[in-house]
Formats: sequence, structure tokens, C-alpha cells
Amino acid sequence: MDLNFGINGSFGVEAARPITISSSTPIGIVCTADNGATGLMKFNNADEGLQYVTDNLITDGTLEIALTGISLQGVNCPLVVHVSTLDTATPANNITNVLDGLDMLKQSDPVTGIDLKNGLVIVPEYSADLTVAAKMDSICTALWCTGITDDFSADEAGVTAFAANFGSKYLLLGTGIYSADGKQIPFSPLMAGLIAYHDGNTAFGWAKNHSNRVAKGVAGTERVIEYLDGQDCEARRLRQNSISMIVKDVGWRTYGFETTDIDPIWQSLDRVRTFHRLLAAILEASKWARDREADQLIWVKKSVVEFMNELKGNNVVIGFDVFFDPEKNTAATVTAGKFYLTILVQDMPSIRELNIELVYSDTWGETLINYING
Repeated sequence: MDLNFGINGSFGVEAARPITISSSTPIGIVCTADNGATGLMKFNNADEGLQYVTDNLITDGTLEIALTGISLQGVNCPLVVHVSTLDTATPANNITNVLDGLDMLKQSDPVTGIDLKNGLVIVPEYSADLTVAAKMDSICTALWCTGITDDFSADEAGVTAFAANFGSKYLLLGTGIYSADGKQIPFSPLMAGLIAYHDGNTAFGWAKNHSNRVAKGVAGTERVIEYLDGQDCEARRLRQNSISMIVKDVGWRTYGFETTDIDPIWQSLDRVRTFHRLLAAILEASKWARDREADQLIWVKKSVVEFMNELKGNNVVIGFDVFFDPEKNTAATVTAGKFYLTILVQDMPSIRELNIELVYSDTWGETLINYING
């Protein structure tokens, strides 16, 4: 029965909920080592991982070069590492082990407490194997990650042939081995550390293009890739085929930040990463509305609008529109409790090509004559 006596009160909410995006980018590493534990483990940063290498007397395998390449970029981000024992007698076993390790990354959150969604995945050296790179594509698609691969082909034709096997918006194909900190470090850990650094240390860094950034610690390369401004060269041809590298151009800089996706819209890796971050944040922030009354959808929409206004104010997006499309939200879907919120958005593009024309003109010749004549 109702209790009708006394003074009763309650409270509710009529306000837009804040939508936030973490600026930290976790890195998943699948590697080998000659000593220490095997399986999944986590490190708070690369330096902690390098201390583990020292403590366990690890002298061979890919764990140390992976951690060194990331540490050189000065980034402080969480790492999920799967380590398998280096098999020097039967190298093919290492491929099998890293393939199994990639599968284990799906268990990262429950095992280590680190969710790799919207993070980075690298398999230093072994990702130059086509089977491993293809598996990375599958895992990264499932986790909404960016996989960074390696390639050690001796010439441009070999690099291009490797890249021709892919058509994915979840892979950044890289090439080269670079001299850094007295070691020979492949592209993938250097680029992963650089991306994670700028994601977290630049305002809305996860929405930026990370090409043309200094790769810290790099002092040389095993194979020089010709790079020339304003004319045909190997670096530009490789980038045309969605291959990234580090070139010497006012320091050693990254060059290329494109995917191999067949759709030109998603060949911009910064756009892919931006849209996934936005979608993940909106989905997470809207969970409160699940199974609530339908009139609460107005606050879901208002939350998204406020979020997009913030992004527009920070030049992450150019413009947007948020609405419940009448063509999708029919009488039947409303009855069934199914609703469709459409968010139209255009991200801020990055400058991938700037054409500067220097034209001779005699327009000011008369000015000179007048000056000479006083």
C-alpha cells in the first residue's frame, strides 16, 4: 500500500553527460626473449620493461629492441607484452609462437587490466613475415587497434610487393632498420613510441597525422631510402603505395601515415583513428541510457552535441550534425524500442600535399625605372 503521510522527496537528472576521451595510447607487443617469464605481462612504461630485461639477464630476442625503440621516444604509456621463449634452433617455431601471442592480446583486459582498444600493436621483426602481418590485421580489426608492421626488403620493388598483399585501414606498413641507442631497431617500435608520445602530449593528439615528426634517438639507417623535396624519389613512391618510413630531412623524421584501405576516405590513418576514438567514447558515455525510458534520448543527443562542440572548438572537426533520422526511426522501430542516432561529422584534414608556385613577373619593372630616374 502507498504511504501517504510525511514529506517525500526524490531527485533526477536533466543534463547532458560529459563525454571524455583518454589521451593515453596503450601498446601491445608480441615478442621473444631468451630468459624470463613467458605469456602475457604488463609494464607501466618501457623503462620498467627494460629494467625487467636487465633483472632477468635477457640478451637475445625482440623484447629488448621493442622496449628500447619505445623508450627512446620519451613516452609514458602502458604496455601489454606477450613473450615467448626464443628458439634459435628452429626459427619457424618463433613464428608459430608469435601467432599464438597475437591471439592472447584479446585477453589483455581481463588478464592485465589494460584495454588495448584504440591502441597500437607491434610484433617487431616477425611482422615482416606475411603470415604474421596478416594475423595482425585480423587482431587489430577486432580490437580497433592500429598494427604497425616491419619490412626488410633490400629494394623498393620488394617493399612494394609486400605492401600489395594488404588492403586494410587497421595497418600502418613500415620499412627499414634504424641505428638507435647503439642498436639496430626496426621501424615498428620506433613508430609506436612516437605515435603514443604525440597522442598523449599534444592536445587531441590522437586526431593528428604523425608523419613529419622527429624519431628520437635515430642516427642512421641500414638501407638509405632516397628522399628529395619537390621531385620523384623512392620515398614518395613508397608513400604513394601506403608505406611509411623514417627519412633524413632536417633530422630523422617519419614519412607516411596512410593505410592500404581500398576506400580513399579511410586511407588517412589519422581519420581512422579519430573516428574510432570518437565512436568508442560516445558508446561508453551512452551506456547509462540502455533500458531507460525513451524520452531520455534527448539527453543522449545533447551530450553528443556538447561533445562535438568541444571538438569543433579545438579544431578536431570542421562541422557536424546530430539527429534521429525519421527514415530510420519508424513507428515499427519505436514500438520495438530500437532507435538510431545519426552523427554527421567532417574531421579536420591534415596537409599531405602543398604545391607552391614561384612565378616570374615583370609587373614591377616600371617601379625600378622610376626609382633609377629619381
